[in-house]
Amino acid sequence: MRVLFTASDWRGHYYCMVPLAWALQAAGHEVRVACPPTQAAHVGRAGLTAVPVLEAVDMTTMGRMFRYLEAVAGTRPGLPLHPYTGRPVRSLDEFDVATEAPRFQESAHDSIRRSYDGAVAFGRRWRPDLVVHDLTAPEGALVAQLTGCPAVYHPPGLFGTAETQPGIDLGDGDPSASFPRYGRPRWHTGHVAYAVDASPATISVPMGSALRIPLRYVPYNGPGHLPGWLLRERARPRVCVLVGTSAAAEAAEIPPLRAAIEAVLEEGAEVVLTTTEQQRRALGPLPPGVRTLEDFPLSLLLEQSDAVVHHGSANALMTAAAAGVPQLALPFTDEGSVVSERIAATGAALSLSALRTGPAEARRAAVEVLAGPRLRAAAGELRAAVAAQPAPAELVAPLELLARTGHLDAADLPVAGHS
Repeated sequence: MRVLFTASDWRGHYYCMVPLAWALQAAGHEVRVACPPTQAAHVGRAGLTAVPVLEAVDMTTMGRMFRYLEAVAGTRPGLPLHPYTGRPVRSLDEFDVATEAPRFQESAHDSIRRSYDGAVAFGRRWRPDLVVHDLTAPEGALVAQLTGCPAVYHPPGLFGTAETQPGIDLGDGDPSASFPRYGRPRWHTGHVAYAVDASPATISVPMGSALRIPLRYVPYNGPGHLPGWLLRERARPRVCVLVGTSAAAEAAEIPPLRAAIEAVLEEGAEVVLTTTEQQRRALGPLPPGVRTLEDFPLSLLLEQSDAVVHHGSANALMTAAAAGVPQLALPFTDEGSVVSERIAATGAALSLSALRTGPAEARRAAVEVLAGPRLRAAAGELRAAVAAQPAPAELVAPLELLARTGHLDAADLPVAGHS
């Protein structure tokens, strides 16, 4: 069986698909990952074969452009970052977003159209039997329609196919009108027939008419190794702090994050910060006692941590859920707030808006996440719920059936807790 994965330029969106790709590859199937050239090396380091035929849209600039528009409209507090430079502005007049946003959007749509063309050209040559696509790479859905094979949607968990809340409702999933160019109806997630969902059964996400295919979330945050200091016995608790790429795109400084770090240090904890080098510089001087790592895999840190503070991305939330670690989420966006609240509803996390939370509130929340027995117990229960989902290897047979027959129903799926 030939399985084509389509992956966007945002690693957080496609890293969640890597364990399923491994399972299919280990079962003897041919796996290819269509991606932008910027991601080819990352896909290769995951042990998969990249096909760099897609084109990347600058998601960081796009996000900053949206935030600038929100600030001008008065729906977002504070001053945003300059969309192109990423530096803080002193006045909204420093950037003419009304002129630049349409220009950027048209350029992005051109890139998206070329990306679809690249995916379709490769798909028609390679002829996959099954396509799996990530949250922002629906090029795979078009390839499946044009080559006559089934398509499976694979978000990281906590996302449904029938979302209506602001920020998480993807709305028109085909802004470049690429599906109609190939004679197909304009696409959106409501058209999804099969959706892999790593959300634990205790969290319900709206799936509409799509068949939910449950999957255990197996964390993959990129390659890494366990340094000796991480394996040594600890005399004090450890708090992991993650500032991911999406957070770096939103703010140069994160006052509630700094307050949370200071609070847990005062409680006697060790703090390990993993982030990008750019964001590390933007955070400025950090308190003594903070160990910093660059792009270190979160899952490896959480094996030896007692709590985590992060920016509220779905992968951070799900990685911490799989590790059974209490969480403090400080989301910057509506999307992050929605998925963070879904984890917080289990009792295993606290969620506070990074834009609307004062330092005092962040300090109290950080201390509670580190020391609160209720949160720790709920995190353990959430870990068990994640582990009860079918492992990636258990999805191989159902996906083989889907590729062979073009159809799958709930009776064909593995039962949770029976692995």
